[in-house]
Amino acid sequence: MPIIRVTYPEKALTTQQKDKLAPLLIDAVMRQEVDPVTEAARDATFILFSEIPQKDCYVSKDPFWLVEGMTAAGFFTQKRRDAAHAAVNKAFVDVLGDDGSSIEWEGVRIAPKFLKRLYFLLIEIPEGSWGVLGRQTSALEIGHIIGSDKDPARWSELKVNVAKLQASRPS
Repeated sequence: MPIIRVTYPEKALTTQQKDKLAPLLIDAVMRQEVDPVTEAARDATFILFSEIPQKDCYVSKDPFWLVEGMTAAGFFTQKRRDAAHAAVNKAFVDVLGDDGSSIEWEGVRIAPKFLKRLYFLLIEIPEGSWGVLGRQTSALEIGHIIGSDKDPARWSELKVNVAKLQASRPS
């Protein structure tokens, strides 16, 4: 049940683009928590679009998009982080289009060029720090709510990750 916040300068996204992006971004992050994504999982995910006045954006004249996906830490391995990043990039290309542009940046080809201005931060909330339902909720409880426990392999991975996080937490 991630919380996804998209921050961008005014006019960098239209209402229609936000309507198309919202379900794609929800699936991009949520698919790493439960696959296939359940209705319970979609219903538990918040997405917020925050348009910032141009006068308050000092990056450059080009538009940028900051996507923050806040999730319970137990759900993610590096492979899942990589998959979430790729899916967020794909969502933006699907909605904004591929104009055929590309750039070379530090030896890496980026296409379309606007992806250089897309930042995705996966913010993993430490076990014991996620609050929902009026109380602290563990990744295992969230997994049960959204249906991760229906897939034995995924459920086992989540339990192992949560145990490691709990064991490494100082208090």
